[in-house]
Amino acid sequence: MTFEEILARVVDETPGALAAAIMSRDGVPVGEYAAENSEVDLSALAVEYGPVLTQTAKIAQSLGGPSGFGLEELIIGTDEVQLLFRQIDEEYFVIVALEPLGMLGKARYLVRAVLEDLHGEL
Repeated sequence: MTFEEILARVVDETPGALAAAIMSRDGVPVGEYAAENSEVDLSALAVEYGPVLTQTAKIAQSLGGPSGFGLEELIIGTDEVQLLFRQIDEEYFVIVALEPLGMLGKARYLVRAVLEDLHGEL
């Protein structure tokens, strides 16, 4: 499966999903997919939220003490969009954008379900 096919599954099977992308820590998109009428610019969002994701990962690690906890997931809700960030590995993450009333739980489930496929493609 290609990145686009994997991301299409997440977006197309999640009511209210607008777009999904695989991004590197520096904000470079590796793969993207958007719903037909979506105007969300995930590349711009990833660049803006990249530092937030990095700082949140540091906080999560400091909470775990010597064993450390890795950041798995971060959800940000705004008036316009819900954003789901999910770590794939140390370098890459998935970002899914949903409408404010989109089914976030379904997006979370589907992203977890495709993580193995994403690892395989990286």
